[in-house]
Amino acid sequence: MKHTSPSEFAPILDLTAEEYFHLLHPEGSRGKAAVLCKLGADDVQTYSLERVPLLMQMPQLVDRTSFLSLNRFWSGRKLKSLAALNALYVDLDYFHMPQWQGKSPAEVQGAFVAHLQILGMPQPSVFLQTGRGLAAIWLIQPIPVSALRRWQGAMGALIDLTGAFGADKVCKDATRVFRIPGTLNEKSRKEVRVSGGCRERYQFDDLADQIYRAAGRPTRAELQERKTRKAKKHKANTTMPRGLTQAERFRLIHNDLAVFRDAHGGLIPIGIRNTWLHFYATSLTHLPDVTNLEAEILRAAQSATPGLDRNEVTAIIRQATEKAKLRTSATSWADGRYHYKGATMAEHLGITPTLARALGLKQVIPEEERKRRKAEAERQRRADNGAMSRNEYLAANSASRTKPWLALEISRTKYYELKRAGMLPEPVTA
Repeated sequence: MKHTSPSEFAPILDLTAEEYFHLLHPEGSRGKAAVLCKLGADDVQTYSLERVPLLMQMPQLVDRTSFLSLNRFWSGRKLKSLAALNALYVDLDYFHMPQWQGKSPAEVQGAFVAHLQILGMPQPSVFLQTGRGLAAIWLIQPIPVSALRRWQGAMGALIDLTGAFGADKVCKDATRVFRIPGTLNEKSRKEVRVSGGCRERYQFDDLADQIYRAAGRPTRAELQERKTRKAKKHKANTTMPRGLTQAERFRLIHNDLAVFRDAHGGLIPIGIRNTWLHFYATSLTHLPDVTNLEAEILRAAQSATPGLDRNEVTAIIRQATEKAKLRTSATSWADGRYHYKGATMAEHLGITPTLARALGLKQVIPEEERKRRKAEAERQRRADNGAMSRNEYLAANSASRTKPWLALEISRTKYYELKRAGMLPEPVTA
């Protein structure tokens, strides 16, 4: 897969420390930004300041090893004094990952941008080259502290999505600070700089939903809908039959992906090879009879997606093997694996309703095709239970077809009342 240049998504570059502060913490924001300064090997100072005093101190902060909080506080930098949640973020220690060792920050940033595109994720508001790694920040319209648990859930899913780039798993606390642009990383002796971003400040609910969709997890609205349906079923005391298990569903998905591959002569079209291999690997993580997951994915990559960058294949294999180790659960969002909808996969692979019908796909089908099949199944169920179409009903009920009440100059309701009472007048013959 061709990696996209970060410049295509980077209208901001090399912001000053003051400009970076203004972007993260605009005027009128609730609470205060917190600053952490390293004064020595074991001497650290943390404090929060109003906008003007902090901006006045910015030149001194740039000359030190200084960090700025992503969220805001009433005082200090403790969770109990949190004032507002302002961003989602990941700290990418890509230098720990074998496939990125020796790569420049710009190369990794370009690959990360392409990774987000494949997942259907929005681009970060700010990219920060930290002197060793790369930080990606999605600014959000500030949300209250009462939403902390929802914020933590989105952070966990975001870190999970970016694990192939060395996302620091402990970097998910609300008190996190990142280095200030213009400062010098004391470990690498390299200057910290802003290297891109779209400046966008997202609505938290919309961004969280995009993260959950990319992770194959249900959105907040979908969870609420499930709860509502479950409550209705419980109230009605129904005993509806259970659907497919996750293993059964992903076996059908696995078969659909194989049919899709075979329909293209065994070679997945260029442009969706990375996507297809990711979905194929995901399906294998749900199949209990797969004993050598890495070999299965590698075999599929060699035969169906030749030419795919080796690092991308390695990243997909690593992600899949990690997911396969997680415990299984009866609920699709509780086991940590990816649980993509068939419609989501169909959309990313360009599968139309016509193609889904032509190939006989069972699960990887567009939502439009799924609804059509559901309606067809419902019509068949009704037919099996003796329901008739309107034409059949009219043929079997001549009165509905001939409307004799018109000739008698009475209403339809009156006609059937007289018929039930045996009082219908004899029809007049010529």
